[in-house]
Amino acid sequence: MEENFSMEDFAAMLDQTFQKVYNGDIIEGKIIEKDAKGLLVDVSSYMDGVLPVEELLYDGESYDAYNVGDKVTAMVKYVNTREGQILLSKKEADKLVIWDDLKELQNEEKTIDVKVKRVVNAGLRVEYKTVEGFLPASQVSMEFVDDLTTYVGKTLTVLISDVNEDKKNLVVSRKVLERKEAENARQNIYTSLTRGTTLTGKVVRLTNFGAFVEIAPHVDGLIHVNDMSWKRVKSPADVVSVGDIVKVTVLEVDAVRNRIGLSLKDVDADPWKNIPFAAGQIVTGTISKVIASGAFAEIAPGLEGYIHVSNISEKKVNVPADVLKPGMEVTAKILNIDAAQKRISLSMKAAVKEAQDNAEKADYQQYRAEVEEVSTNLGDLFAGLQKNS
Repeated sequence: MEENFSMEDFAAMLDQTFQKVYNGDIIEGKIIEKDAKGLLVDVSSYMDGVLPVEELLYDGESYDAYNVGDKVTAMVKYVNTREGQILLSKKEADKLVIWDDLKELQNEEKTIDVKVKRVVNAGLRVEYKTVEGFLPASQVSMEFVDDLTTYVGKTLTVLISDVNEDKKNLVVSRKVLERKEAENARQNIYTSLTRGTTLTGKVVRLTNFGAFVEIAPHVDGLIHVNDMSWKRVKSPADVVSVGDIVKVTVLEVDAVRNRIGLSLKDVDADPWKNIPFAAGQIVTGTISKVIASGAFAEIAPGLEGYIHVSNISEKKVNVPADVLKPGMEVTAKILNIDAAQKRISLSMKAAVKEAQDNAEKADYQQYRAEVEEVSTNLGDLFAGLQKNS
């Protein structure tokens, strides 16, 4: 017996096969096509869903995150039976669940990316998807921020401080996140750094005793003024400036006191590796520092020798500063060189004595030469007289 198959039967079959959708429905579908204008989504209906880019992406969000085969949840904005399409909006769907999502993100301490819209009293107005929030000025950064307008238009990664759906209130913090990142970076630095490691960092602060260099986000190390150059440095500002990018070597890592010691000295240029002098040699140097017990004199770039107060002069010197001043040129004799300890002992007194000894020796040699010359002349004279007689 042949069955009659009517249009009503066909419609009933479609109803059973495909999902009915209505304006305002929240549905999940699978992306089947993607182009520059948006996505084509299979929503298990005899019509496909169309999800335009403007109904999908928020400021700063990447379109690359959506690919064919992925699932997406969206709201039905309009069913267009004439065109055979269902207009979808992910943004409208987000509005219904955004506050629950925000609470979950806060509880899990997950970060979100917000777009800074404008500066307001005591902070910044930011936007996360369909929600406007507040970033207090005190929570913008660990560092003091003088001009909040520099953040307008930027996308910032933040942590959620407070969510209140009833008041439609969202408060976020970048400072808390920076602190967490800094602590993690600090722990990683202290466990991974070893003496001799070479790093590149940025000079962030100068003091009278050295320069602080940021070697990781919010992790600083100190270059002491004595470790800035092989030459004596009076002020760190003579060598580096805030903002300079420098190559440094790790000298010390102290996790207990949260200290990292750095050196700006070029290890390969260490003048103590190849000292061009020897003990007993007379050298000329420049007084670089005067202390209570003596003075230091630079005898070559990066090489300083120490003149003890007892080696300054034959005359008794009680206060070295009464005799020697920084910048004064002096002549001294090298008494001893200890390259391992980077010590050179000098004596101005010994240099003077050697110069006097050499002068006396020269005078004596000249006297002997003159005597010999007179003796020779007299000998020649007497020889001539004897011959004539």
